Amino acid sequence: MYETMEYPVEDIMEDAVFIVRKFAQQFGLDLRDAFNYLYKYQGLAFLQKHYGYEHTQPAWRTIEAMVDICRKNGGTL
Repeated sequence: MYETMEYPVEDIMEDAVFIVRKFAQQFGLDLRDAFNYLYKYQGLAFLQKHYGYEHTQPAWRTIEAMVDICRKNGGTL
């Protein structure tokens, strides 16, 4: 069985806020709409689940991955 690393919630939240802001800027959304979209189409769940890897990647790559996940879950951005 694999061990999972634990990360402080504060670090995960700080990264999530940063990524949601960048996502909002990229798609011309306000922060609330970006958050709601990412929540609805599982982008935030993806970010939380894969935080250990995603926080080491450039923001554009993380956003690209989140867009793919959201599209697979019905998102249309």
